[in-house]
Amino acid sequence: MPKRMTRNLQVVFLILILLGLLAWLIGSSMPAFIPGKSANNLYALQPEYSSGNAAEARKAYYATEEAWRTSRNSWLDVGSGVAISSLTILLFLRANRVQTWARFRRLKTVGKSAFVIWLNAGWALLFASLYWYYYYRSLRGDFRPMADTTAIPLMYGQIALFGGWLASNALFLLAVWPAQLPALLFEKPKYSSWPAMLVDAVVFLPLMFTGLYTVAIIIDGDHLTVPVALLFFYLLIVLRAGYMRAINER
Repeated sequence: MPKRMTRNLQVVFLILILLGLLAWLIGSSMPAFIPGKSANNLYALQPEYSSGNAAEARKAYYATEEAWRTSRNSWLDVGSGVAISSLTILLFLRANRVQTWARFRRLKTVGKSAFVIWLNAGWALLFASLYWYYYYRSLRGDFRPMADTTAIPLMYGQIALFGGWLASNALFLLAVWPAQLPALLFEKPKYSSWPAMLVDAVVFLPLMFTGLYTVAIIIDGDHLTVPVALLFFYLLIVLRAGYMRAINER
């Protein structure tokens, strides 16, 4: 890739969107199963729960399914994940009129009110994402025939999301209060001090786990969760920036 092109961040992510779409198109053109096999053949292997060998039958079913399926779903998942994540970042860059890395480093964060609004908007989208995830994969035939309903994982998923929403609001409302926002997104401490090092240490672990989670769902192709994970990653950086500004203004 030419050096001049890589200086324009929007062009880089536009290229990534096209590559993701290309991977998705490759997956769409592939059959779901190897020649001579279909979903009907898998359904015929559905274990009888009333038999004494149900566990062995399930094990044989999983092994057979893995052998019969092609890499179609992997192409679809990774392709859509890369395209959606790149589109999300591209829209962020365009909204903030960022084209170069130098401009990105001088970017300012949102304020406290916007922080709370975006946090809750992310959780609202996660609820929609939960339903879309199971609907899309049911439509694609990902679930085993013995998994006769998605009501149970949906119920537990909603409970987990509701608990996470309450906990994150309680935690972040307390955490954002002493922060000085808006601030430079990559605010640096004017001098090395233990409060600055403590902020970096506290933010590092959730930032690392959020980053790893984001990579995982991009690979999994969890469509609506991808922008939310990127949003939460951004909000953690915003929180760090707010504390660094507060330390610098002491």
